[in-house]
This record gives sequence, C-alpha cells and structure tokens, in this order.
Amino acid sequence: MKHLICLFFFCSIAIDTFSQCSPTISVLGNPLMSSPPSFPSNRIGLDYGGSELVIADPGSNISIANADACINSWQIAVSRVDNTINTDFRFWVSKANDGSSTSSGTSINPNGPSGYQEIQTFSQNFFSGTKNRQSVQINYKISGLSVLKTATTYTTTVYYTISYTL
Repeated sequence: MKHLICLFFFCSIAIDTFSQCSPTISVLGNPLMSSPPSFPSNRIGLDYGGSELVIADPGSNISIANADACINSWQIAVSRVDNTINTDFRFWVSKANDGSSTSSGTSINPNGPSGYQEIQTFSQNFFSGTKNRQSVQINYKISGLSVLKTATTYTTTVYYTISYTL
C-alpha cells in the first residue's frame, strides 16, 4: 500500500508601499508528488518504522530579485498550512546551497541552518542575506510515514515569505 503525499508551494511578500524598493521572491519547481521509498522484500508487511522520505530535486529553488538597489538585508521565513494531513507526519526543509549572485559589489551568501529544520504551522526564520540571489536549492524531508496510516491523499501547503530592511 502506497500513500501519495503532495506539497504545494506558494510565496508571499511584505511590501513597503512607500518605497521604491520592493524585493521579490520566486519559488521554482513543480508541486512535489511522491510515494514512500521502496523497501527490501524482507520488510514486506512491516511498518516503515523510523524511515524518512527525502526529496532532493535540483529544480526546487528560491530566488530573490530587486534587492540590489536599496535593500540592506532580507529574511526568508517558512511555514505550512495543513489541508488534509495526518498529525503524525513531520515536514522538514533545508537549504542545499547558497545559490549565486550576479549583483555588483559585495554579496553575502545567505546564512541560516545548514541542516534540516522542521516546517511548523507558524512562520519561522529559514535563511537571510543581502543583494539578489538566484537558485538557492531547497530540499525536503517527510517523517512519520507508516503503512498503518489510512490510505488516502495527504496535502499540505508550504509558504515562503520575504521581509526586508531598508
């Protein structure tokens, strides 16, 4: 029995309507639809136990634009809204690389945790930086999978929000 898990990605932006500076964030990649990993035949009929599903898609990335002109720094936050989900599932995200910058002058690589951090139902800091950044790869991990869960489609929506200081 396999379960289908969907992650949908949206982004939002905090905009200062009184300024000419309005950084934007884009999240690239298709909604992820994946099944739990296959296990050896000697595991058939057994629970998945402490297994985790890791989704490392090089096409899933975040880019920050329009931050060169007058933005001092920016901060990306991450949160999720569960649509139909089992409360035993836990969702994780990591920044796999620092992406690149075509900005003139000094561009500080994004800083933030190098490992996975759990995506909560409330907004929490993910990573921050200065200037424009392209193609910061994002990886995901899901834990709490089990053959004992009801076979259905589970969905959650992951939100990325950018805030900034002038």
